[in-house]
Amino acid sequence: MQLHAGVALPPDVVREALNVVPELVASRAPAPPEPPAQGLLSRLLGRRPAEVPVEVHAPVVSLPPAPPPVFIRMAKFGNVTADDAAALASAYEAAAATWSVPVLRVSRIRVTEEAPYDVMVELEGDVGALKDIYRNVYEVAQEQRFFLDRRGFRSEVSLGPVADVEDPASIAGAEVAHLGRLWSPSHLTLLRLSYNAGANFSEYASIELGDAAQEMGARTLA
Repeated sequence: MQLHAGVALPPDVVREALNVVPELVASRAPAPPEPPAQGLLSRLLGRRPAEVPVEVHAPVVSLPPAPPPVFIRMAKFGNVTADDAAALASAYEAAAATWSVPVLRVSRIRVTEEAPYDVMVELEGDVGALKDIYRNVYEVAQEQRFFLDRRGFRSEVSLGPVADVEDPASIAGAEVAHLGRLWSPSHLTLLRLSYNAGANFSEYASIELGDAAQEMGARTLA
């Protein structure tokens, strides 16, 4: 099986971020045209300029009825046997309870500069603790003889490409500040990737994290 590891964003945090997408799109909407300048004769005669109706088409963005599962990617293990996957899950269950749990929130939402113009959410808060989880995931994998391609950690995640926008390139690079609610991840999820009717992830194992979030939240994001 193809196995990945990720930390899930709560569905209501994803929904809250998706609700900001229309504002993000509207930030790049063209301004309505200015009315034509009044001629000299009309100004001398005191004529009021004729009102020209202006049609402003607000961008329409449809949102999914339920937010899709969104994960902060931690690791990609590649092809794993059933026995190795079970051993890996057991190793994470033994280690993850000692990890510090971050308190996070969405701080900014933006569109990538290039196709497929993904909507990205940037996270703030205990980003250092989130990075520690990323590091711990790799350390446990190495102990289980998985030698992974360690890419740079990024405290942001994609919600997927912009949908139902006539010209997605017109909003490339658009961004808005958005301070979302505080949240903490409760689990590290091991995900099985299958290719039935496209690439799909399903949960292989849910690894409970520690319970330090209650103690950390108030002071880190006050």
